Amino acid sequence: MNNPYIYDQSQPTTFREPRRYTMIDDTAAPVPSIASSARIVSLSRSVPDLIKNDPEAARVLAALKNANKDVVNAKKHLIQSAPHAELQKLSRAMYRWHMENTLPWGDLGARLIPNIKLLDYQKQMGLFINEFEKLKEEFLDDYPRAVADAQLNLTGLGDMFDESLYPSVYELDRKTGIRIEYEPIADPKHFIVQLGDQAAQQMRDQYEEVLKKRVESAYMDVFKRLRDPLENMSQMLNYAGNDKPTGFRDTLVDNVTKVVELMRTCNVTNDPDMRRITNELRVALTGVTPDTLRNNESQRLITKDKLDQIINTLPALDF
Repeated sequence: MNNPYIYDQSQPTTFREPRRYTMIDDTAAPVPSIASSARIVSLSRSVPDLIKNDPEAARVLAALKNANKDVVNAKKHLIQSAPHAELQKLSRAMYRWHMENTLPWGDLGARLIPNIKLLDYQKQMGLFINEFEKLKEEFLDDYPRAVADAQLNLTGLGDMFDESLYPSVYELDRKTGIRIEYEPIADPKHFIVQLGDQAAQQMRDQYEEVLKKRVESAYMDVFKRLRDPLENMSQMLNYAGNDKPTGFRDTLVDNVTKVVELMRTCNVTNDPDMRRITNELRVALTGVTPDTLRNNESQRLITKDKLDQIINTLPALDF
């Protein structure tokens, strides 16, 4: 069977294990090049949903209910297959994980992945792909059985069955797959050659402006991800004395620390705002657990006060 997967196992030229939450004075750290600190990654997935419109069924339903046929739609699931449902579920989970662990880069679906996270990203994607391939094989094996069941009058589609709507196993094999592509980010100092000085400088200026806007957009996306769980945590901690507890869940702290870790690893240009907020949140959440927040009123109020101060200094979102 054809293998539609493209999985780039290339690695950055340098890799260093991420540092634990150790407070250091990094205010004088040099600003790295975006081209040397990150890559562009594109993910595409395809799992046919095998759901089709049925105009004839819509007309019958409209007539039965005395409705306008132009405002009634009818869709039918061509098959009932557990491996197919699991494959769709995995595809969605893979996409969510990809979006949560990368930053936006442009308007065409490409994402930014810092080199420091690249190996972890490739490892997790490798696990996803292995599971996807396994479920795909199970689905293709189950497909003929599912098509045969769809023809049944009582448990299948009965008279709504239309053989022409069903792709062959070969077609499904071609249309079901994952593609992951990695691209380097061009360095504006090196990718323009053999041009006149004025033209080369204009192109460099234009490209540097594009890079600047894309990095700013990526960072604003991180701040946007941070604001909601941060404000929610502040709200959940807003009780004292004889007030009724808000009953927050154990994920309250984790929802914030996950974004803090993303900020730490995705700050590829050493942005001062992101560095400051990351450090302030590390200090605010050091030693803080859901249980201590529930059982220690002083800890709860102190933590809330620190979070509120950080919230008030978050960059204003322009989208």
